[in-house]
Amino acid sequence: MKFSDWAMDNGSFAAIEADTCERLFNDAVQAPRKRSHLLLHESHSDPAQRLLVAFARGTYIQPHCHPEQWELVVPMRGTLAMLTFSTDGQVISRTELTANSVPALQISAGTIHTLIAVTPFALMLEIKPGPFRPAQFFDSFPTENAAGATRAAAWLLSATEGSFFESDDSSRGQR
Repeated sequence: MKFSDWAMDNGSFAAIEADTCERLFNDAVQAPRKRSHLLLHESHSDPAQRLLVAFARGTYIQPHCHPEQWELVVPMRGTLAMLTFSTDGQVISRTELTANSVPALQISAGTIHTLIAVTPFALMLEIKPGPFRPAQFFDSFPTENAAGATRAAAWLLSATEGSFFESDDSSRGQR
């Protein structure tokens, strides 16, 4: 969904109304991936990639990195946790983000990471430099649609620094 389809525009600025966020939450609950997004940029070639991402608890984002891009995460509602990993799959850090506690977090280019919803719903603003470049997924974890994805999502909710995900080889990513 594009921003221009949802925003209230008065000619000199465009605003996102609260009901738009509620629609994103409703879409996330109904989506197989348990998340939805609203693009705030017009195309993948834009110099800044900006989007709102709504999470329902249980969504799973395979740990990944952006080799050439930093990523700025601004939590807007609910609580998210950002986990970073070593190249051998060990959790290096777990940081909980809310609008009141950690109102912004910038992830360095090349950092293996994922985000999860700690609360039933969470909403964040994500900003990366453009143009769009696909992420590189960490294949020690299952892909999003693999059989082990639900187990990985549950593990991420309680994962602590120093822990490793015990992968079922049949569900590991092949990217």
